[in-house]
Amino acid sequence: MNIRTLIHFLKWLVPALALLYLPLAYLLFFQNIRDLDDIKIQGRARIILSYDPINYLIYRGTPMGFSYEAAEHFCRYLGVDMVVVLAEDINQQLPALKYGKGDIVAHNLTITPQRTAIVSFSSPLDYTEQVLIQRKPRPAAKGEPAPRLILSAEELEGKTVSVRRESAYYSQLLKLKNNQAIALSIETVPGVTSTSQLIRDVATGAIDYTVADRDIAEAHRTLYPNLDFTTTISPRQPLAWAVGKRSPQLESELNKWLSRADTKLHLRILHAKYYDRQYTFRRRTLHAFHSEKAGMISVYDNLIRSYAAKIGWDWRMLASLMYEESQFDANAVSWAGATGLMQLMPATAGMFKITNLFDPESNIRAGTRYLKMLHKEWKDIPDPETRLKFILASYNVGPGHVRDAQALAVKFKKDPHLWEDNVEHYLRLKSKSKYYRDKVTRYGYCNGIMPVEYTKNILARYNLYQQAIPL
Repeated sequence: MNIRTLIHFLKWLVPALALLYLPLAYLLFFQNIRDLDDIKIQGRARIILSYDPINYLIYRGTPMGFSYEAAEHFCRYLGVDMVVVLAEDINQQLPALKYGKGDIVAHNLTITPQRTAIVSFSSPLDYTEQVLIQRKPRPAAKGEPAPRLILSAEELEGKTVSVRRESAYYSQLLKLKNNQAIALSIETVPGVTSTSQLIRDVATGAIDYTVADRDIAEAHRTLYPNLDFTTTISPRQPLAWAVGKRSPQLESELNKWLSRADTKLHLRILHAKYYDRQYTFRRRTLHAFHSEKAGMISVYDNLIRSYAAKIGWDWRMLASLMYEESQFDANAVSWAGATGLMQLMPATAGMFKITNLFDPESNIRAGTRYLKMLHKEWKDIPDPETRLKFILASYNVGPGHVRDAQALAVKFKKDPHLWEDNVEHYLRLKSKSKYYRDKVTRYGYCNGIMPVEYTKNILARYNLYQQAIPL
């Protein structure tokens, strides 16, 4: 083949390969983009969040925050489970949405032209304005001019302001610099740096200035009394959630939810909880069990780590179970007599010769021994992740009811070694006489929804702990 023929062949081949592989590339990038029908069929909505002390945090083992709880409310409205997709870098939120890694960015975002080019926005959840974060002047030394606050955007001339590049704050500073010819310097910081961290850096003197939404700034007032938040640098701006441009049904349903009276009331309550109660914000932010601080879940973390290792568990899974049982209250006693951190019945603890269930270590020792026993009970479940679901459900209602659900699954030609849509389904049905009185069952009535939801809650919380807390 001579050179001319080869060139002619390549001219034909390259476009042909492009036509062949472009659809494949498209599918690889966009196959996970979903609209409302897909979300309802799959039964879960993927909510993109980033950590900060207002919108999403884990405090005393509990996932919480304005955006987290608002998104929970929306998912309940849809009748689907919520799955958190963590964007550790705030700059990753919108790209994650664009490429189908999540369904909604449930973060109060300022609507900007740059953002509108790549995503769609909901109706506004709120309105705000941007303010300059600066330190209050200290008294001047004798003979020196008195320092003064910056009182207008024009006075930023010659100053350096630190913000994230992809933030609305950066866009606003660029407008001041380019449109109003204010010769300020913009220092960009990594996307993993939260607005709260930047506010703290101003308070400690690490940087001189940053910018925040007014309500975010005001929430920090009691935490940093040396800061001033009074200088406004932007007009009033709408805040909204983001959805993909290929999800019009979801956008419409989100707007319908936002227009409801009960939603508006719920959002006002959440706003008061997370933005307006400054002393609560201070206590929550300074607490050792804040997910942005020491990486702790509870005061019992060392005990949990030690006993989880004895049964081969990730300690965060055991912590999630413990939270579900007692919310880390060592003195908790249920109406049925279940006691302590792991809510053990005295008869269960008696099998391991443990009597003082109010003692945290004794309670955890008995609980983990019982879990080890349940591991042996379910050794016939081959898949480890599936086996864990059988173990958790059994911890809640006892293995007998779960065995009954297995027997029902066999009778109705389902797989007794699978959980979702198989054993789980028949455990739910054990509250109905048709099923708990069936000849294949032995243990009678069971409010089967409880162990199913119990298992789901522990696994969902464990997923959040994995994202927030080091192993």
